Amino acid sequence: MSDEVDDEADAETTPSTDTGGAVIGIDLGTTHTLVSVLTDEGPVVLRDERGEALIPSAVALDDEGTCLVGQAALERAARNPERSARWFKRDMGSDVPYALGDVRMSPTELSAVLLREARTVAELALGEAVDRAVITVPAYFQEPQRAATMEAGALAGLEVMRVLNEPTAAAMAHGLQDAETERSVAVLDLGGGTLDITLLEIYDGVIEVIATGGDARLGGEDFTDALLALAAAEAGMGDDAGWRRSLLRRECERVKRALSQADAATLPLPDPTSPMWRTARTLTVSRPAFEAACRPLLGRIRRCVSDALAAGGVAPESIDEVLLVGGATHMTSVRALASSIFGRPAAEGPDPELAVALGAAVQAGLVTRHAAVRDVVVTDVLSHSLGVETAKVGEDRLLDGYFSPVLHRNTTIPVRRVERLYTMHPKQTEVVIKVYQGEHRYTRQNRLLGEFTVGGIPPLEGEEGQQSLDVAFTHDVNGLLEVEATVTSTGETASILIEQQAGRLTDAARARALASLARLKVHPRELLPNKLLLEAALSRHARLDPKSRGWLDPALTQFEEALAREQPERIEAAAVALRAALEQVGEGA
Repeated sequence: MSDEVDDEADAETTPSTDTGGAVIGIDLGTTHTLVSVLTDEGPVVLRDERGEALIPSAVALDDEGTCLVGQAALERAARNPERSARWFKRDMGSDVPYALGDVRMSPTELSAVLLREARTVAELALGEAVDRAVITVPAYFQEPQRAATMEAGALAGLEVMRVLNEPTAAAMAHGLQDAETERSVAVLDLGGGTLDITLLEIYDGVIEVIATGGDARLGGEDFTDALLALAAAEAGMGDDAGWRRSLLRRECERVKRALSQADAATLPLPDPTSPMWRTARTLTVSRPAFEAACRPLLGRIRRCVSDALAAGGVAPESIDEVLLVGGATHMTSVRALASSIFGRPAAEGPDPELAVALGAAVQAGLVTRHAAVRDVVVTDVLSHSLGVETAKVGEDRLLDGYFSPVLHRNTTIPVRRVERLYTMHPKQTEVVIKVYQGEHRYTRQNRLLGEFTVGGIPPLEGEEGQQSLDVAFTHDVNGLLEVEATVTSTGETASILIEQQAGRLTDAARARALASLARLKVHPRELLPNKLLLEAALSRHARLDPKSRGWLDPALTQFEEALAREQPERIEAAAVALRAALEQVGEGA
């Protein structure tokens, strides 16, 4: 297929000085989002007004149509799922619509709302305006998903300086603690919605990624769903149970977390025929029973790790350190699985839930040439092969639809590579270059990223001969791809920038999205604690038995009336009484 190959890994360049203000790091997670910054003492995770670092990745609309983000949206989602959106990160780069009541939003728009909240948290914590960020994504995100992430940042008013793979970010946070000791590290990153496995080498201040693999639709939420399926079957509950199933899932999440510490936990099962949440009986879930329900998920993790080791040509016993990242790695079954694969327990490192955000702050420091990380060098690799569609000449027919990789997966980036291709017949005057991403032999099994036409090819005399074209793939550190084709005989060129195609909004669509986001009513920051308390109380109220509701109702009514009157002193007193009532009734499920 090719006569010549021109391969060059372009060195990453950054300005020697930066005076543009803080660049924040954002871990845009499936279940939680965090924001961070690099200080002279190292990376730190920023916290909101309540001292919370984790921002639930949830967006909802209340009864007045006001947008709720984070914990308040999570409380609303438990009892009013039809006006809420979660787990939309899994659909980034797609046109899958999410309905929040009568309002429809795309995953990109929902992510923009979440990023806007992260930006506000950063600005309040730092006391200055913030308009630049590094955002992390799963290593297995493809080009459209990465472009959609950058688009979401732009809609949130952020210049996205870099899109960084999550396990690479975690490795940076870990490696920064001792960047001089030479060692091989495996990073197993199991978040709420995605799994990534990254193999890397750390030496002399260099963090070099060797190989990466994973599953873009496997995470801690799937373990919760496995327990939910078990509990719903025990309760005789179907998929159409609405808010009951949503509340039961919340209890399953609690039990899943409890089983990381305890050998068994009690799960309340609701009466599926009751018009309100009423506990019919309780189910004792043992850790072995939970792990049995999750056995297929554990098998998928094992296969992904094996594939990554094979891709990197690395034996598990050659790994010096195993780093577990993501909240789902708190589960004992996941930790045990990692130990059994690599033959060693996980290394002590940053908090698994904070590691990615801390690494994003380190990358933000690299972008601005911060003194704290000036001597650190980081490389990354492609998670998917990129190439073009070609045809083969059979004995009596043309066989088309074949995938010819130009950049193979696990190629170190940034990179530029040139492949020489040829026309199929001497009279051919143009070529359609179709760019694909994937690993399958046939293009129909891979993802079409874009296409463009190269014209001006001079026909050849006679019945034989071919014209040649040099097709150059240039991939930058943000996961953005430029493909250029040059007719070697004439110098005629044509190109495509993939980020302008899949995942990116058109100018008209971007204008509509910005207008839609501008119309969303958002609670003033000073009112958010009261709104959060109200949503939490209403969510608890939905799970209480009639007697407990009777205890909570007076305090809840008093608080609602105080909010309606907008009297600060009365609201404060009612809030104290409501918190006391919530403590008295307990969880109530």
